[in-house]
Amino acid sequence: MPRDIRLLNLGSDSAERDIAVGLAEYFYRNSTYQKFFNSSKTILVGNRGAGKSAIFKYMAAAEARKSHLVIELSPEEYSYELLSQFLRSEQEGSWGKQSSYSVAWQYLLYNLIFKKVVEEKRGLLLGPLKDIYAYVQNNLQNQNLNSVGILFSYLKRLESIKLSSFESLSKTRELQALYSLEEIKGLLPSLKRVLEKLRIKVFIDELDKGWDNSEDAKYFLAGLFQAAQKLNLISPNLKIYISIRQELFDNIPQIYEDAQKIREDVEVIRWRKPELLELIGLRIAHCFADLQEAPGLRRWNSIFVSHLPDHNEESADYILDRTQLRPRELLQFCKLCIEYYREGKRITEDTILAAEEIYSEQKIKDLASEYRFKYPHLLDLFEVFRGRKAHFAKDELEYLLLSAVCGELDVDRAADWVLEMDYLDLKKLLWHIGFLKAKMPKQMGQSTAAKAAYLGHYELPTINLENVEHFCIHPAFCSFLSLKH
Repeated sequence: MPRDIRLLNLGSDSAERDIAVGLAEYFYRNSTYQKFFNSSKTILVGNRGAGKSAIFKYMAAAEARKSHLVIELSPEEYSYELLSQFLRSEQEGSWGKQSSYSVAWQYLLYNLIFKKVVEEKRGLLLGPLKDIYAYVQNNLQNQNLNSVGILFSYLKRLESIKLSSFESLSKTRELQALYSLEEIKGLLPSLKRVLEKLRIKVFIDELDKGWDNSEDAKYFLAGLFQAAQKLNLISPNLKIYISIRQELFDNIPQIYEDAQKIREDVEVIRWRKPELLELIGLRIAHCFADLQEAPGLRRWNSIFVSHLPDHNEESADYILDRTQLRPRELLQFCKLCIEYYREGKRITEDTILAAEEIYSEQKIKDLASEYRFKYPHLLDLFEVFRGRKAHFAKDELEYLLLSAVCGELDVDRAADWVLEMDYLDLKKLLWHIGFLKAKMPKQMGQSTAAKAAYLGHYELPTINLENVEHFCIHPAFCSFLSLKH
């Protein structure tokens, strides 16, 4: 019986919505997951849409099935705005924000752990360990504060003392007590005893939600990293896991200063084409049981025509080449193909091209949004390439970029930062964010237009661009920008 492709449900782009309806069944354990899960690493770094939340959701569900205590924490949308609105800046008073955020994060994490133990493992808190129960009853049970509220209240206590114009010995002692977590310190022996019988995993995710690039947002994250490092030393049975977007991790000075210390704790998400093919194949097989035993490529070819005659290319390669090898992008493109599908045994080349028009616009806007805080109005810069050719010799590309930074080409609202850049730095930027792909020098014997010769930063980040003689615009953006091949 022919397969009804319209019934194919590839799941949600969001791991939060997907975990209860299928993610646990079709989650693909790629090489990054295997390395992260089987190591002592606690920091997961990846670009937007690379699958950070999916990995954390899957790990959290797996830990819960083992009867370990699991705490999942993600800042509310308004967290950063709230902190910037109600906390005074460092310029208004020297109150050491990073250390204050670090100790406030420690306070919050300890409180969440104590509360979770009381709620789910109260039987362990007998005899000498009942001090944790008493602490929760006296300090947390009647508080109507969410997580950011607990952290915020502790920060306000620190701020009020440090910025107070009235100095006294009692205030100094009070400040010292806050920084040394006097309220918590006496409970640590009991917590260590509890951790001899119990594993606790804390997953902190979606730190880019509501991100505003403010002073407080940066200290908020830097303080979290410091706090997590300290708590992870308490016991092998307590782990604080953090996922963070690559762009934030790379561009927050406070984190970067500590990068050497935490490098051994970091795993960066990388995907290869065969892994993404397996990922989509698992979702296809989840809908069509007769494909359960089939390999990934056969699952793909049961939905899409295998070859695109007008482009002389395999359909899987064509679609994967229009991603930056991130699962969310592949899912979005495939879902658009299903949406545009009307009839026939397979999704055809015409359907893929129709879907690509929408996908290309979405993708270029997503890219501009991803880097909007450091490089606002990127779309205005991308418009410089509209209607031009997709492939450039090095000299041609550099002349075009020189014209942009000199003001000869209009970059509209992006002018504030583009006109301040060197044209070679602009080339590096466009390469780094994935707008440009570079032809590898060792492959120069191939045709300039050979698609396999061009790689993006996400595929080979270490290349020296000065040795590259040919570039192309990433194929994902060609349709939207009406580029000529």
